[in-house]
Amino acid sequence: MSADGTKRSGKPTTILVRGVNWLGDAIMTIPALEALREARPADSITLLSHSKLADLWKSHSAVDRVIGFDRSEPVWTLARRLRGERFDLALILPNSVRSALECFLARIPARIGYARHRGLFLTNRVRPRTAERRMRKRSGAEIRRLIRHPEISQPNTQIPLEAHHLHDYLHLVAALGAPATPRAPRVFVQPDEQQVFCPKIRIGADQERGNPDLRNECRSRIWSRQTLAH
Repeated sequence: MSADGTKRSGKPTTILVRGVNWLGDAIMTIPALEALREARPADSITLLSHSKLADLWKSHSAVDRVIGFDRSEPVWTLARRLRGERFDLALILPNSVRSALECFLARIPARIGYARHRGLFLTNRVRPRTAERRMRKRSGAEIRRLIRHPEISQPNTQIPLEAHHLHDYLHLVAALGAPATPRAPRVFVQPDEQQVFCPKIRIGADQERGNPDLRNECRSRIWSRQTLAH
């Protein structure tokens, strides 16, 4: 297998993407997975996702299938399940030790991710981007203060768009030959989901049929770069 995960035999590569564990982070991985799909159209892409996020991907064209897991499942048990799939390559999106250990114990031959503090479990260690900015978690007191005084919350114009977390995931898939060009995340909503979703945001059936913008809002959600910048 070459450095970018392509089989020397020319046969399709079976890729496991170890997904992230939180909804907001999962949304930020969508552009990277779409770029990976465009770069590797003949390869099989399976997403290993926390079960609570599995429905996010069930209609998305970037992945061929989803394997769900729960945090309560022991790492040894999950690794045994993955071992039976005989994946050629694992792309590990989270930075946690556990996510790398799962793929290591599953005996996946090529394992790609940011080294951080788990480089021992990776075969291809991707260097962090030069524009990377580490996130700081706000304290509860800071969040309550911002809620009481929203006027003091201003976009930080000193941080460039390239520092956004979305670019970290694009940088990872670039190691597999995918373009790192940013794009807006897209989430697709199926007709049965529309019936549940639209009433919750007070869009009536007649109103939806008469307004193509509202109808499209129900079918998909696309975030612009301007939205992501804030």
